[in-house]
Amino acid sequence: MGRDSLLGNTVFRDSLPATVGRKPLQAAKFFGILGWFALSVLGFLRVLDGPGTGLLVDGQFLALVLTPLVAFVLVAVVCCETLYSLARVVRSDASLREQIEGRVGYVVLRGVEAAIGVGGVLLIASLVPALVAESTPAPAGVGIMLVAMAVGLGILVASLVRSTAELFVYGGSTSA
Repeated sequence: MGRDSLLGNTVFRDSLPATVGRKPLQAAKFFGILGWFALSVLGFLRVLDGPGTGLLVDGQFLALVLTPLVAFVLVAVVCCETLYSLARVVRSDASLREQIEGRVGYVVLRGVEAAIGVGGVLLIASLVPALVAESTPAPAGVGIMLVAMAVGLGILVASLVRSTAELFVYGGSTSA
């Protein structure tokens, strides 16, 4: 290993705790999504399988159930975070242009995360009545659950991208 590589690893190792300390919500989202990913992969690979695991659901069904639930909780956090940021923007003395200038990438990431989150929840909410209808055949119900899982996956990926960017790219230059 070269000196630059060692220096880069040291800087990364030393700056990560400081970044997590400045951005605890983003760190919680980041590690929560990674935890969901680990549980889903372990469930899909049937590592978490069988009656002895103590889980409510076993095996591959874990990912199917866990993804929309975790995404829904994450969207609630994203909505609160977005409303708080909008309130700060309105209360600020600087113009909107001054606040966005130099942070266009961050603003786009935040907007995409909020749009995917709210749109995804609205889509899932529109599918729930079809899922609970008594006349829904089983294959259609499975299809609706797969759509909910895909939407949840999109929400989780968007939040993971934003949390990663905020923790590792923007670091301490933004707030919330």
